[in-house]
Amino acid sequence: MDQPPTQDLPRQHEPSKEIGVPHETSNPNFGKSGPSLMGALDTALCWLVGIGLMSMTAILMIQVLARYIINSPTVWSEELAVSLFVWVAMLAIPLGLRRGEHLTLDLLTHHIPPLANKVLAVVIATLSVLTFVLIGYFAFKLLQSADRQLLAGIAGGLAIQAKVSWVYLAIPVGSALAVVFTIERLVLLLRGKVRFLNVDADQALVDGAGRDLDTPASENARDK
Repeated sequence: MDQPPTQDLPRQHEPSKEIGVPHETSNPNFGKSGPSLMGALDTALCWLVGIGLMSMTAILMIQVLARYIINSPTVWSEELAVSLFVWVAMLAIPLGLRRGEHLTLDLLTHHIPPLANKVLAVVIATLSVLTFVLIGYFAFKLLQSADRQLLAGIAGGLAIQAKVSWVYLAIPVGSALAVVFTIERLVLLLRGKVRFLNVDADQALVDGAGRDLDTPASENARDK
C-alpha cells in the first residue's frame, strides 16, 4: 500500500547569531520576568522623543504655511521648533546608548579576544561617562544665568514667559540619562548579555542579505 506523501513542516528560522543583532542581547531587558525601571524609563523617553518629533513637524508646517501661503509669518514657530529639537536630541542620545546604536568604528573590536574587548569597552564607557558628566556639569552651571533670559519669540507670540534655561535644562537631563544607560550597557556586556557596547546594524543587515543569497533556492521555497 502506497504511503501518503509526507508534507514538510515549516522550519523555524534560527535566531541570528551575527554580531550586531543577536536576537536576545539586542534588548537590554531580555530575560527579565517583568517590566523594569530602566525599561519603563526607556518607554517614556521613546514617547517623549516621538511626540517631540511630531510636534516639530507640525510647527514647521505651520511656519511654512504662515509665511508662504497666508503671508503672515509667525514669530514663535522657529524658536519653539529649535527648543524642541534640543530636547529631542538630548533625550534620543541616551536611547541610542542603551541600544548600542551610535556610530562606532568597530574595526578593532571584531579582531581582538573577548577579554581584550571587555577591557576596551570599560575604557570607552569610562571616557563616555566622564564626557557626559562634564557636559552636564557645565550646562547646569549656565542655568542660573539663562533663567534671567526670555525666549522673545515665544514670549511675544504665545504670551508664555519661556526662559532660555528651559532649553538649556535638556543638556544636563540628557547627560544624566546618558550616564545611566552607558553604565547599564557596560554591566550587560560584562555579564555576557551583550557582546559589544555599540553594534553595527547596517553591517548585520548586509550580512543577513548575504546569507539569504547563499541559501539554495530549494531551501528558501521550503521555508515559505
